[in-house]
Formats: sequence, structure tokens, C-alpha cells
Amino acid sequence: MPLCRRSFLAALAALTLPPARLAAQPVPQVVDYPLFETPPATHRLAQTDLRIDGLGYRIFTACPLGQPPAAGWPSLWMLDGNAAFSRLNAADLAAHPGLAVVGIGYPVDTAVDARARSRDYTPPVARWPEGDPAQRRPTGGDAAFRARLLGPIAGAVAQEMPLDPAARTLWGHSYGGLFVLGTLFATPEAFRAYVAVSPSTHFGGGALAGPEARARARTGAPARLLIQLGDREYRRGTEVPATPRPAPQTMALAERLARRTDLVLDLEVFEGLGHGATFAASFPRAFAVAQDGDQPPVP
Repeated sequence: MPLCRRSFLAALAALTLPPARLAAQPVPQVVDYPLFETPPATHRLAQTDLRIDGLGYRIFTACPLGQPPAAGWPSLWMLDGNAAFSRLNAADLAAHPGLAVVGIGYPVDTAVDARARSRDYTPPVARWPEGDPAQRRPTGGDAAFRARLLGPIAGAVAQEMPLDPAARTLWGHSYGGLFVLGTLFATPEAFRAYVAVSPSTHFGGGALAGPEARARARTGAPARLLIQLGDREYRRGTEVPATPRPAPQTMALAERLARRTDLVLDLEVFEGLGHGATFAASFPRAFAVAQDGDQPPVP
């Protein structure tokens, strides 16, 4: 046996407001995994370390118990897998007993590997804005990581549990959200649904513009795209404006993507939440989209 809001139009009104300043990188912290200490009755948990192209990855899996569908389980693939699985709890999984969850992380004791995620999740930058602190980290490796994710990583997971390749959802936060959008542009058929949480659309002075311009339309059924962000996402050390506002670059991108006929876009703005808080706040909707990717957005 295999192992096992606000409305879109209301949110767009924020485009007339001054630019919001986002924090692109979570602060590393040592984490434990309560989910593994008190596992759910609905899923079997496991973690495996892989070595691919000389780089280390840690894969977390939550496989539903019971008989899988003929095509395999629908699945939610979560970037920053260490942080994701440290924050998931048994109730998150128990609410979706027929959903497999895959966390793609790194062999570290912290919630994130800052240098590795910067390398893997970001697109190349043609010209850096002067003084951009992201220049101090390795960047621009999203295409190579995408090949690892869709190739050897997906292959290793497929050996552990039966997954429906036509029912996969990709989730990412911050730089991970940037990677989710880049993957939608580069390989639109790779996942049924895409969940970009507080995506770092400001990265590299707008480095996502090139991938968006080169993006081709998805063939077959439209993809579901859920973009979630807070209205209080500002960089440290800057003055917080009196009126909350979501990131204009992300809102403008959402407006453009809403015009595409090969996408079904849902935009959710979390009122009162900053950049870090949107990470776990995104889980309920992300899990629902991954379980029922063909369902219409929740009003």
C-alpha cells in the first residue's frame, strides 16, 4: 500500500494610495514540529532529505489514510516547508482528510533557510535598484529550482504516495509567493491552482515584469489563482501610514491578471494583518482551494 474580504473591486481601490513597503524576508528562528508529536488521525506524516544538483532539500509529507481515488489524491505543495509544517496542526489536516500536503523545505533547524530560499524562489534581475539589500544574497535561481521541483522532487514524492497530477496546488508566501507567480507564468499547466500569499512583487525593482510579459496562455481549463495579502505590510524602520493599504504593485498585477480568460482570479486582503501574519492566515482558503480547485471563489 502506498504511503500515505474584501471584494476584488473594493480591493482595487487601494491602487490610488501611495506605495506600501513590504518585508521580503522572514527572520530565521529555530522551530519544532508539534504536528509530528501529535499526529492527526487522518494522515500519515513523514519527512525525507534529498540531495539534488548538490543542494539539500527536506520534504515533509502528510498522506491521507484510506483508499485513494483512482487518479490519486489532490495535493497542496507548500514552499518554505519547514515553516509551513511547523505551523500546521492536526485540525488543518483533519478538516481535509482527502488532501495530501507536501512541504518543500531545507535540511535546517530554523523555520527558513534565508540564503537557499532567496536563491531558489527569485527570478533573475536585469538591473538592481541602487542599494537594494537583496543584492547581498544569492538570487535568480527560480528556473533551476522549478526544474528540480517538477522533476526529481515531484518524482520522489510520487514514489511515496499516489497523487493526481491534474489536481496539484502550489502555495508560497513572500519570496515563495513570487515563485508561485513565476511558475504560473513559466509553466501554467504544472498546477491546477496557484496560491500566492503576500508575494514579493517589488523584488529587484519589478523583476517579475519580464516573466509576466513572456507568459503564454494556459491550455485546457482555466487555472485557479488566489492572491492573498495584508493591508499593513511595511518595511521595518519606515513610517506606518495612518490609512492601511495593500501593496500597489501586487494590486496592479492582480488587476492585469483578472483580464486573462485562462485564469480564475480570487483576491483576498486581510484587514489589519502585516507581512508575517498572512502566512498562517492563508491556510484555510489555501486548503479549500487545493481540495476543491474547480469550485468558484468564496464571496
